[in-house]
Amino acid sequence: MKLLPYWTGIACICAASCLSAEPERMVEHYDSLVFDNNLSLAQTIEATFQKYPQTALIAAFEDEARALERRGSSWIAGYPQIFLQWIDDRLFNDRGEVQIQTGYQVPFWMWNQRRAGQQMAEQAKYSTEKFAKALKLEVAGLVRDALWNIHLMENRHELAKQIYQVAEKLTAVVKRRVELGDLAGADLLLAESDQLEKKTALVQAEAEVMHTRRAYINLTRMEKAPVHFEEKLSKQDYFDEQHPSVAAADALIERAQAEVEFTRLSKQGNQPSLLIGTQHDRATRNEGYNNETNLVLQVPIGGEAWNSPYVAQANIALTTRISERDTLIRDLEKALHEAKHNLEVDQAALEIAERRRQLADSQLKMSRIAFEAGEISLIDYLKIQSGAQAAIRDAAERAILLRKDTATYNQVVGVMP
Repeated sequence: MKLLPYWTGIACICAASCLSAEPERMVEHYDSLVFDNNLSLAQTIEATFQKYPQTALIAAFEDEARALERRGSSWIAGYPQIFLQWIDDRLFNDRGEVQIQTGYQVPFWMWNQRRAGQQMAEQAKYSTEKFAKALKLEVAGLVRDALWNIHLMENRHELAKQIYQVAEKLTAVVKRRVELGDLAGADLLLAESDQLEKKTALVQAEAEVMHTRRAYINLTRMEKAPVHFEEKLSKQDYFDEQHPSVAAADALIERAQAEVEFTRLSKQGNQPSLLIGTQHDRATRNEGYNNETNLVLQVPIGGEAWNSPYVAQANIALTTRISERDTLIRDLEKALHEAKHNLEVDQAALEIAERRRQLADSQLKMSRIAFEAGEISLIDYLKIQSGAQAAIRDAAERAILLRKDTATYNQVVGVMP
C-alpha cells in the first residue's frame, strides 16, 4: 500500500513551474497576476520607474535647472525698475517750483557673480541627471525584492499544497485501515488533525502569495510580471564614484558648493544698479522747464555682516550633503559586506540542505515501509514525515535565496539589469 508520492519531484520544482501555475484557491480573496514570457526584468523596472511617484521630482528639478540657466544667461542681475519723482511747492510757498524726474534703473552683476550663477545652473542640471539614475536604481531594487518575494512565496505555497495532498491521502488510507480493524480509531483522529494542520499551513501560504502579489502590483502598477528574472552575479566586488547613488550624492555636493559661492557674491539682492533718466524743473510758474539728463550709479559697499548668515545657511546645506554622502558610503560598505557574506553562507547552506533533502527522501521511504509493516506507530511516522518535509522545504527555499542573493549583490554594487 503506497501512502506517499515521491518527494524528489517536490524538491526539484523549477522557477517556471512555480510561477506559471495558478494556486488552488483556499479562500475567496484572489489577486490575479499574469506571468509573461515576453516581459523582461529591465522592461518591468522601466515601466515601474515611469509610474513611480518620486519621478515627478525629476521634472521639478529640470524646471529649476532651466530657471537657473535663464537667470545665469541674463545680462541683468535683478528686476529693472521705472523711476518717477514729482516735487511741487504748492502746499508751502506756492511759487510754482516744480521738479519732475523720470528714469529706468537696471541692476547688473557684481564681479564673478554671473559666472557663479551659471555654475549653479550647470550643477543643478547635472545633479538632476544623476538623481534620475539613482532613483531608477532604487526602483530596480524594489522590483527585484518584489519579484523574488513572489517567487519565494509561490514555492512555499506549492510545497504546502503538495504536503497537504500527502496528508489528505494518508488520512484516507488510515481511515480505510481503521475500518478494517488494522488501526485504532485514535489513529484516525491523529491523521485528521495532521491533515487540518497542513490545510491551515496551505491557507496561510496562499495568503502570503496574495500579499506578495498585491505588493508587486501596488509597486509596479502592473498586473503582469516576468517569468524569467534571474541574474548573473556581477564580477564587480566594489563600488566607486560611478555608483548611481554615490554619483548623485557627489553631484548634490557640487551643487551645494556652487550655491554657497553664489550666495557669498549676491549680498541678498543688493545689486549694483545704473539709473538713466531725465529731470525737468522750474523755479517759478513764470519760467519754463529746464530739461536735464539724470545718471545715477549705485554700488553696495560692505555689509558682509548682513550677508554672512545667509552664507552660513548655505554652508549648513553643503555640510548636510557631505554628511549624507559619508553616511551613504558607510551604508553601502555594510550592505556590500552583508551581500558577500550572504552569498557564501547560503551557498554552503544549500549544499547542506541538498544533502538533508536526499536523506529525507530515504527516511520517507523507510518510514513508510515501516509504518505499513506495523513496525512504527502513526505518531512516530508523522514525526519522521514532518522532519523530512522540513528538510525538503529548506532545500527548495535555499536554492531560491541563493539566486535572490545574487540580485541583492548586483543591486548593492549598482548594476542595473
